[in-house]
Amino acid sequence: MSSVSNFKPAFKNNKQQVELPTISVNGQLIAEKELSEEIQYHPAASAESAIQKAGQALVIRQLLTQRLSDKTIDTDGEEKAIEDLIEQNANYQKVSEEDCQRYFEKNKEKFVTAPIMEVSHILLAVARDDIEGRIKKKQQAEKLIEKLLKDKDLFNNLVTEYSDCPSNKTQGSLGQLSKGQTVQEFERQVFPLSEGLHDKPIESRYGYHIVLINKKIEGNQLEHSMVKEKIEDYLNHRRYRQAVSDYLYRLVENSNIEGIELQLEQENIYIG
Repeated sequence: MSSVSNFKPAFKNNKQQVELPTISVNGQLIAEKELSEEIQYHPAASAESAIQKAGQALVIRQLLTQRLSDKTIDTDGEEKAIEDLIEQNANYQKVSEEDCQRYFEKNKEKFVTAPIMEVSHILLAVARDDIEGRIKKKQQAEKLIEKLLKDKDLFNNLVTEYSDCPSNKTQGSLGQLSKGQTVQEFERQVFPLSEGLHDKPIESRYGYHIVLINKKIEGNQLEHSMVKEKIEDYLNHRRYRQAVSDYLYRLVENSNIEGIELQLEQENIYIG
């Protein structure tokens, strides 16, 4: 497998022209038009990365179609034929009950019910792109926390005076929260907290929050019998993807691919 610097200008991004590689698989060229059209299905941080992903997808598909014995298959039939080809060659041994039990014992922390929290807050709202405003709101939040650390009974009064959240009508109460009920950045910071006033402002897309954990009910450890089917499905799927990856690696190693250096990983392989 080799990488060839044989490029033609064809792709534009932010008014800058990006060159497309000339890619061939076992002597069969991938049309420039096909590569250009494939790029739209592979959003990426840069044009080069999008081209890499699109080119790799087309190479893998070309390798698989070249393995099909019936070259007269129609488009719909080809999709099914590729799926069957992968199934026939992605051989793996399904996990045993012992495998699942062992995974559970080593990863018990993954199988705990989410905690439930009663939370109140003071929101000092500011736009996400207002950098100067965010600095000021953070400083204001820090000063209010200093006051509350000295006298927590001031919380309700400060909610009424400063909070920009509709919860300012209910002493800042957000009620009982479980995971998935708030924005991720807020949830990620709040759920590890213990009961009481958090001594630092919490930033979210909405601004800065002064957070008071009124009550926290920790999650419960789930029994193996409650999650064994989930574990079995997860481990079998992981083995399947590894088997597909191994099969595609074998195809690549036994092929002549020019114009692109493949970067096969379980997360980006073509699986039908």
